[in-house]
Amino acid sequence: MNGPTIIISVIYNDAPAGLRWLTEVLGLRQKSLYQMPDGHVAFAELVWRSGMMFVSSRPPADNPWSRVGIASIALVAADAMEVSRHYERARSAGADIVRPLHLARTPAFPEGSTQFDVRDPEGNLWTLGTFQPTTG
Repeated sequence: MNGPTIIISVIYNDAPAGLRWLTEVLGLRQKSLYQMPDGHVAFAELVWRSGMMFVSSRPPADNPWSRVGIASIALVAADAMEVSRHYERARSAGADIVRPLHLARTPAFPEGSTQFDVRDPEGNLWTLGTFQPTTG
């Protein structure tokens, strides 16, 4: 297996705006985009380092995916300099930074994680930091 084994999926009421925000503000790379004739996003793949996420427009109420709520997503950066670059990018774009660049220390990562928290236009909370969990 050479791809991600767990992938988040975020549903947006305005998926084209969500995709623009994710690529322009946070710097994710759009790998694919499949749109419906009416412009709704049926499915998009975005890449962050070795990870991936799915994005789509909120479907009609009879679809169980229509009730997906607000999420909290963490992006792992290679180092503190990368976090700082993305922080400046988000700040320059006027993003809703809910916690500025800082060094967080918790029992989970006592050595610290350089990070910041930002809320996207539909309320999802994104943390971009250096804490790298392991699967082993």
